[in-house]
Amino acid sequence: MSSPTHEADAHAGTSQRLSGKLGPISIVFMVVAAAAPLTIFVSTPVNMLNGNGPGIAFSYIVGPLIMLLFGAGFAAMSIHVEKAGAFYSYITAAMGRPVGVGAGFLAMLGYFLFQAFVYMLLGFSVEGLFVSLIGTGILPWWGWTLVAVAIVALLGYLSIDLSAKVLAVALILEVIVILVIDFAILFQGGGPEGIQVAPFFSVDAITWGSLPLGILFGISVGLGFEATAIFRDEAREPRKTIPRAIFISIIAAAVFYGFAIWGWMQAFGVNGVMDAVAEDPVNIMYTTAAEWVGPVFMQVMSVLAITSMFACVLSYHNIVTRYLHSLGHSVLPQRLTWVHRKHRSPYVASLVTTAIGAVVLLAVVVSGLDPFMVFGWFIAVGTLAPLVLFTLTSVAIVVFFRRNRGLPVSIWSSTISPILSFLLLGAIAVTALLNFSVLSAADPAVNVVLQLLPVAVFLIGVVVALVAKRVDPQRYEGLREHGTASVRVVDTGDGSDAPPASDSTTAVGSSER
Repeated sequence: MSSPTHEADAHAGTSQRLSGKLGPISIVFMVVAAAAPLTIFVSTPVNMLNGNGPGIAFSYIVGPLIMLLFGAGFAAMSIHVEKAGAFYSYITAAMGRPVGVGAGFLAMLGYFLFQAFVYMLLGFSVEGLFVSLIGTGILPWWGWTLVAVAIVALLGYLSIDLSAKVLAVALILEVIVILVIDFAILFQGGGPEGIQVAPFFSVDAITWGSLPLGILFGISVGLGFEATAIFRDEAREPRKTIPRAIFISIIAAAVFYGFAIWGWMQAFGVNGVMDAVAEDPVNIMYTTAAEWVGPVFMQVMSVLAITSMFACVLSYHNIVTRYLHSLGHSVLPQRLTWVHRKHRSPYVASLVTTAIGAVVLLAVVVSGLDPFMVFGWFIAVGTLAPLVLFTLTSVAIVVFFRRNRGLPVSIWSSTISPILSFLLLGAIAVTALLNFSVLSAADPAVNVVLQLLPVAVFLIGVVVALVAKRVDPQRYEGLREHGTASVRVVDTGDGSDAPPASDSTTAVGSSER
């Protein structure tokens, strides 16, 4: 019987850690692309109707700033937990591998559902674009979706550097399009109320409608930065690169989205924007572009909205792939850890990610369910899952640094900011749960199933971890990588080398998982 290594050689790869030279800006492009700026921009009118209306610019600033509070402790963890894996690795380091694996499964659930939603939206958008241009969609929406799946699969199989370049181009074009619309409005003096600042940040504007839901939408535009840590092994100088990428992505989201939406609303004024939005929330961004820039620019915007969605699904694919690769070092099949000899990509994990994504999409098509109804289901669960993980990770940060008191870290990053983020993000998670039906637009019975899905997936992860511990204890504990022991101990601060006392301590090792 051939060994795993020999079998891997036959498939042009071996089981190992990833490597690369991604800088902070490249990683920022990787994770910000997952937020799909242009997609967020064109969907903002719907958020305004469900959230706090003209106060949405305030929410888009405050939401990422709340995440910045969380980011302080998260960045500190990225320095001291020298492993890729993000939520999985950090929660494992503090609370043990079963809880960490459950968190990893929950993270992948959220990414898979959002990816499926955007894949379907992309398919409909491409079909609609061809209908508008030549009178026929050529392929049904799901045909275009599967074309996108195939292209993403190819890019995921190849080097991460290629994906980073594709995402960088897409992201830059998205930002340019949004800024062109904003500056066209501002340079022409705005709409009937001129250029205003204070009215959009007044108490009346901020508290219009539902401020809690507005903040929830603001949090959503800041999501994605947590995935910076998943690229740790592929980063250049990860102890510096990852924290920088975390703070750059969060601050950039607050500044960019706050300005972008404020600038667009100048076309209508604080008193007229909600009437305009209510008339056509789906197309108002496109009609604004046509009016203030030109009809041709509206078509350009339609095309770039599609590339924005593609960049989003590619980014989600890369993130989930690296979760699978990381989990393959401890509890999932080791084959997921294989790295391609030429492309240095986690190609097996990438193929599995493609397969799972395709199955989810085909299940929607075969079921006969209305895709637009499914959109709400995926958005609701995909929003709730990361909020739960942020809250749990806030606790994990405090626990980790309490158990490793000798590590050099400020009390702000180790204690104060994670406690505050736990309180704020926990409150927002409760808001998402209480308003779950608003996000899902589903019947009560369906909502119960959807709300239990994250719980079930988390528990499945815990069970998988416990089974893996029983089957192969050494691999589970991270004591064996390529058949050798490789564990670094924690600096206790007293000059001695303390052996790992628990799963939460051994997670500090640089090579164990």
